[in-house]
Amino acid sequence: MAGGDLFGWSGGEGMEPGCAYFFALMPEGHALQQIGERRAHAVRAVQSARPSPVEDHRLHLTICTPKTLKRLRAPFEESLKRAGDDVVASTFGLRLDGFDRFTGGFDQSCLVLRSDESTSAHVQNLKDAIGKALFRHGFGWDSSALAPHVTLYYARDVEVPESSGEPIDWHVDEFVLIRSHVGKHQHDVVKRWPLRAAA
Repeated sequence: MAGGDLFGWSGGEGMEPGCAYFFALMPEGHALQQIGERRAHAVRAVQSARPSPVEDHRLHLTICTPKTLKRLRAPFEESLKRAGDDVVASTFGLRLDGFDRFTGGFDQSCLVLRSDESTSAHVQNLKDAIGKALFRHGFGWDSSALAPHVTLYYARDVEVPESSGEPIDWHVDEFVLIRSHVGKHQHDVVKRWPLRAAA
């Protein structure tokens, strides 16, 4: 019976139809403003390519996407929230220091702001902590390495500007669970978790 044992849920219950879920960092304040300025600069440089900019409310840095096992300890979304509740991690500084070209969802090319090597390790550590919590709640194990970045726009032909300006320093003090309505340009923040002050 569903819910009758330790892993009693098949994985689909409690999952909004037409939605995808992921854990992420979302810029706010000065960091959001700076990222928006870099996006505007990059979009102006490629108007002929008809870029599709990522709106302010959807700017984010993806940490991880849950991998489902056959049985979870609770309905899907509730299992994700319980995993987030278990994560203990410290605040950290993240630097975005250059443009790059990536391939996004549905094999679309996109322009991104990437993080520098020295601060990428902090994002990886948080991703590993979330991954362990997800595994304890019945999700699949994810050992992949991150290439932390914030997507600015999608286009068929992405041109990488020569300069991204001064690096953007972002103080990360929380992570979030996002419910993305696929194809609708809509992100719902399901829950936020503060990070503890660095020692």
